[in-house]
Amino acid sequence: MMTADKWPRKSRSPATHIARAAAQPALWLFDFDNTLARLEPAVDWAASRRELEPAMRAAHAREGLFEEFPRKNLVLYDAWRSELNASPALSRAARAALRRASVIIEKYELLGVDLAAPLDGALDLLRALDRAGATVGIVTSNSSRTVRRWLGRNRVRAAVDLIVGRDTLLPLKPAADMLARALRDAATPAARAAFVGDSESDLIAARAANVRFLGIGASAASRGQLAAAGAVEIFASPAALLSHVVTPSNRMAHLAKSAGLVSVGEVK
Repeated sequence: MMTADKWPRKSRSPATHIARAAAQPALWLFDFDNTLARLEPAVDWAASRRELEPAMRAAHAREGLFEEFPRKNLVLYDAWRSELNASPALSRAARAALRRASVIIEKYELLGVDLAAPLDGALDLLRALDRAGATVGIVTSNSSRTVRRWLGRNRVRAAVDLIVGRDTLLPLKPAADMLARALRDAATPAARAAFVGDSESDLIAARAANVRFLGIGASAASRGQLAAAGAVEIFASPAALLSHVVTPSNRMAHLAKSAGLVSVGEVK
């Protein structure tokens, strides 16, 4: 059985009590691409497609899938997964075929991931949550190996406790399965978790999992799309989100804000 990547549990400092006492989520889950890292423009998706389609045809994928999804490789993969999963559980042969397809996509993700720049404040946010004693996970349609490579390259691997990636062979978002796996692996109820993402599919998955959603929209247009989809808490960047997270370094400012001693704009 494919399982999510989990690091050994970090020891909890007194900062843990600070975060919990301020009603912050105990578990912070993040989408990866366009939420923490700019992976999409760094990957040669066309080259990936040229290798992926023959492999899927060799595994007897329905020809119409390629016409229905001419560009989006991850959407194509997930549609094929849904067709293979018509029975209650994936057969051994189906799992092997999906794993081969996922590895092909992963190959091109890995070729591009070293060029994937962090979004503004992404590394600082992960480190701050780690220092505050929160449990941090990444739930992504990308490969967990791709994410591990990026975390290591950016020296924030120790800040992340678990990764649930495409290589679990679970349905991709907007299905809630990957979030449910993360909640289970973190032994945390949905009411004490938050999911940070950049797309409507992330929002739909969070709703289905009964998890609080916080949106990241780098442009006014993307923030507008999230708002139109029903998102309420939307930030221009991880840096903007960080200013709203209670950590040991900004705890006093948040306490002053909650007591009405300063305005929202004065809390940095």
